[in-house]
Amino acid sequence: MTEQQVRTGRRGGRRAVRLPAATGEAPLDGARKTAKAETGGRKRADAVREAVLQAALDCYGVFGYDGTSTRAVADRANVTHTLVLYHFRSKEDLWIAALDKALASYEEAISPILDGNEGMCPGIRLRHFIEQFVRFSARYPQIHRIMTMEGNQDTPRLEWVIDNHLRAHYEKVRDLIRRAQDEGTVRDCDATRLYYFIVGSAGTLFTLSTEYKALTGRDVFSETEILRNLAFLYEIVFVAT
Repeated sequence: MTEQQVRTGRRGGRRAVRLPAATGEAPLDGARKTAKAETGGRKRADAVREAVLQAALDCYGVFGYDGTSTRAVADRANVTHTLVLYHFRSKEDLWIAALDKALASYEEAISPILDGNEGMCPGIRLRHFIEQFVRFSARYPQIHRIMTMEGNQDTPRLEWVIDNHLRAHYEKVRDLIRRAQDEGTVRDCDATRLYYFIVGSAGTLFTLSTEYKALTGRDVFSETEILRNLAFLYEIVFVAT
């Protein structure tokens, strides 16, 4: 049985596989070929989904939610518009999925710092958090651009991202800042303002990377610049010892 002989559809929420008429193959060989075809189909579907999600981040980061269409995302991902709508029912669903995937990968990386390492002093944990956040901002500069636009609008999208990602993140980092202040390693100031200073400073340079390079001649995404910007943040946030 060839891959072209496999037809898939949706019935009652289940994946239905229509097999061709019997061809005299041994049952085991036919089952193996069907499984191989399905595996290949899933891999292609996953690849399309990943391409669409990345394209959506790019488009939303440049044009914002209102300026982006699912057709523009399809063009960016080099897939058909029908495929975009197959994976994501609407522009809002696509926005949520793109943000959710990027922020979930960040939270997975940052969780050991914010939720674990209880034996590590708060100041060291905060340093690790700042480095991870800067590197995440370098990897996904679109997130800072998107949130800068969304943060000024009272929309269901902002409510969703606050409830599902930002509120818990803010509270954990704010409390970590306060514990580091209590131990005397972080400057004494309002913890919320310091949180937003760290987030803003970490993300803004990557958001304005083209302007930054035009004015300074430096590539903000280079490892050298990342380390220099980290050192500058540390100098401002932490008390000199």
